[in-house]
Amino acid sequence: MRQIGNLPDERSAQIFCDYLYGKSIENEIETLKDGSWTVWVRSDDKLKEAATLLELYRQNPDLPEYHEHTGHAEELRKAKQKEDEEFKKKIYDRNRILSWEAQVGLLSFTLIAINVTLYIMGYFGHRESIIQALSIEQYGESKQSLNMLPEIFAGEIWRLFTPIFLHFGPLHLLFNMLWLKDLGTAIEKRHSSLVLAILIMAIASASNLAQYLVRGPSFGGMSGVVYGLFGYIWMQSRYNISSGFHLDKQIVIMMIAWFVLCLSGLAGPIANTAHGVGLLSGMVIGYIAAFVSTRQPT
Repeated sequence: MRQIGNLPDERSAQIFCDYLYGKSIENEIETLKDGSWTVWVRSDDKLKEAATLLELYRQNPDLPEYHEHTGHAEELRKAKQKEDEEFKKKIYDRNRILSWEAQVGLLSFTLIAINVTLYIMGYFGHRESIIQALSIEQYGESKQSLNMLPEIFAGEIWRLFTPIFLHFGPLHLLFNMLWLKDLGTAIEKRHSSLVLAILIMAIASASNLAQYLVRGPSFGGMSGVVYGLFGYIWMQSRYNISSGFHLDKQIVIMMIAWFVLCLSGLAGPIANTAHGVGLLSGMVIGYIAAFVSTRQPT
């Protein structure tokens, strides 16, 4: 915002302010210690035009055209205020993404409830049966088949996705559910529960299959999906300003730092392939979505 000049009193400043607003030049006026008022213009692209109009206004402030914009300017201000308020509702920055104040999305809540319920059931003696039912394929001493993914090829397609419901420790569960609540809710609020469901299924199937091909069936957790949702929001915030998403550098650095720490092996046995493929999948989908959205005619 840049200053273009002063006017002697509030009335003349307000009239000129409304006149500029009527010409789609956003501006503000401010009182000075000497009683005069200064005019500020928001857009640098409008500075030259606004300065020329100010000079003309000073020469003949009583022209009828300067007084015709008062009512119209007020309508424009109200419309702009309403538009800004609606846009703020769609923005998910660091404060909203990392806040418990935002209402949890329906699908995000449902997935959290399922994960917590299954973890509690496993704690009270059903762990092995849950693992065998939800793993990408059954495994263990009794497993005799040498074929890859025999259950999936036999029609149990859900096993491509259900490893996301397996967690092997309270911190593992807590970390994933906190991020699912934040990232999942952000996508549900900005898009819809259906879009979130499609994203989760795409990311889960890709990350689970990749982890299986590299390390076998003994893995589980929502981490690959969490990294995928993070990657999606990251790309949208970078390449599609109108998406309403925003991630501060601190969040990006924290997520990438944890990713590297897991790769180093210092965090224990981690499904790093699922993390990496999940992140890459989310980034690709987010970038493509941003590319398509920014090239649609307005």
